[in-house]
Amino acid sequence: MPDRFGPRAVIALFVPLQNANMQPEYEAMRPDGVSNQIYRFSLARPDKVPEAAIRDIEGALGCWPDLVVIGNSVEMRGITPPQFDEYRAGLQAKIGAVPLVTATDATLAALKIMGAKRIAVISPMSDDYSQYVTDFYKMHGFQVPYHAGMQVGLPQDIIRIGYAEAREAFLALDHDDVDTFLHVGGALGIADSIEKLEHELGRPVISVNVATYWHALRTLGISDPLNGFGQLAQMQ
Repeated sequence: MPDRFGPRAVIALFVPLQNANMQPEYEAMRPDGVSNQIYRFSLARPDKVPEAAIRDIEGALGCWPDLVVIGNSVEMRGITPPQFDEYRAGLQAKIGAVPLVTATDATLAALKIMGAKRIAVISPMSDDYSQYVTDFYKMHGFQVPYHAGMQVGLPQDIIRIGYAEAREAFLALDHDDVDTFLHVGGALGIADSIEKLEHELGRPVISVNVATYWHALRTLGISDPLNGFGQLAQMQ
């Protein structure tokens, strides 16, 4: 429900409490007249992330939002597209008629609007996570010939990764037959690096937090370009 601080829209951003980069990244992309309201759930049980999100999501309704966003790449948890659909339906059932955008909805929408067909996947932790992501997007019809995890051992260390390390990871997957690069795992905060990466790689880079906020705004009918965050952020 639009209010004094969000006359255009109020967005409830439901994010992992461990991911300290997500709030400032979303705020950096926020257009005038949009209010970002942050709510959190825990990733303390990595094998129970979907259950934790469904259990706690009703708390995100406290600000009477126009849209609820789930900022978590749940495809990193080894779920199939049908299992994702079930998870998403569980979230929607808990919030009722309020529109919902998940990070996975957003990256799929971003890949499609950018015309991606053959992608390289990067995630911040082990190769197991990036393999799960690879399998998920293959089941959605994308070719994923290359993937890699950045091998960050502890979740709390992901936010410390800077541009140089991220750049090295992307360059390692820079093959001529890749048309788009996809980063999942929102704890890796590279929103402000996308333009530099795209300039060097010469192809689109879809980063999950940028994709999620872009998709949220477009779902609300807000078409402002998000300057400074790469090609996707300029798309209507």
